[in-house]
Amino acid sequence: MPTPSSRLAQQITIIFGVALTWVCLDLLKHNYFDFLQVNDFQYSIYWLSAVRLIFIILFGWLGALGLFIGYFFGGVFIREFSEETALVLGFISALTPLLAFCLWKRLTGLSSNFKNVKLGALLLLVFLHSAFTAAARAIYFYTTGIDTSTTFFWEDFLANVVGAILFLYLLKLGNWAFNAIRGGF
Repeated sequence: MPTPSSRLAQQITIIFGVALTWVCLDLLKHNYFDFLQVNDFQYSIYWLSAVRLIFIILFGWLGALGLFIGYFFGGVFIREFSEETALVLGFISALTPLLAFCLWKRLTGLSSNFKNVKLGALLLLVFLHSAFTAAARAIYFYTTGIDTSTTFFWEDFLANVVGAILFLYLLKLGNWAFNAIRGGF
């Protein structure tokens, strides 16, 4: 049985591991996928949407805390957001997938282990997460005057949906290829 100090060390490792991974992925996105960027706060395809969901599915609130920390540091040091904007967007990026996942589990009755998850249930999770994220971001941007576009919600929603579906499909394709290669040896 783990001691309280080893459990705390494990939790801190998860939080900062998620944060560091997020910063690295944000740097990768910033350096190599900038052609997908529409403006400072929006992408045409946002593939990191699925990564947020994966961190929440795997680590729950620890993943959310890691996302918050990682988004804040990535926002300030990589994307050069103001500290206030990075804090708010980090909070949104951490809280919305957690809320979507909790609601999804309640609506579907499925567990965190993802056994017997059908495509429709997975799409529901992606849509919930994308809608919550786009709505929260649109409200923040509108109230602060950063972006008052009436189409922001739909553009952000679709970027998250398409990015999540593409990333999850590529993950599945990579898993299939890995198993095919491994099975050949």
